[in-house]
Amino acid sequence: MEKEMIKEMEKYKILTFADILRALKEHPEWVEELRKIILTEELIELPRKFNELLLRFEKLEKKVDKIEADLEVLKQDLRYLKEGFGRFKCKDFERTIRERYYAYFGRLLRKAKLIQFEEILPKIDEAEEKGIITEEERDSIVKLDLIVTGQIKKTSKDVILAIEVSYSLYEDDIERALKRAGIVASLLEKETIPTIVYVESKEEVEKLAEEKGILLIKTDY
Repeated sequence: MEKEMIKEMEKYKILTFADILRALKEHPEWVEELRKIILTEELIELPRKFNELLLRFEKLEKKVDKIEADLEVLKQDLRYLKEGFGRFKCKDFERTIRERYYAYFGRLLRKAKLIQFEEILPKIDEAEEKGIITEEERDSIVKLDLIVTGQIKKTSKDVILAIEVSYSLYEDDIERALKRAGIVASLLEKETIPTIVYVESKEEVEKLAEEKGILLIKTDY
């Protein structure tokens, strides 16, 4: 404490608490000296330390925000990769079934033959032009994965398999298969069996498909 400050303090006659308050109001600079006497050094430093902590928290908060933003981008990238891989897996599965159709359907059919869409496309277009099928039905049938003809081994009956290839079997695959098989049957005028080749599915979905007359062919991939 400076000597001049001490001399100034000695001029004040302090008898009551009010005298202390009056002296401090007249000399605000004495408040800091009073703090040093009353408070410990740790308590005096507390406001500064709190401000430092608050600043560090704000920096940490910004880092967390950046991490969350990066994670969100990463989630989008992973979703994109997952969807891309899923599409690739399905396309490769479909290609495998198409290339080796005789192996997958030969157990059921004799004289199994893959019908190329080029063979029946004129008939499909003609049916649309005559109003036998709608444009929507035409677009649906040309999206069939495979059409295979043959004779059922047990009965020698000529049939057509309208085939959907789906790595995972879902309920909407069932309805789509039924609808497309119906269109094929009306166009080619031959008994058509809705067929789905798949790898995985829930038991209740498989049961539903069988109840609706879908021929299910489960295979490994």
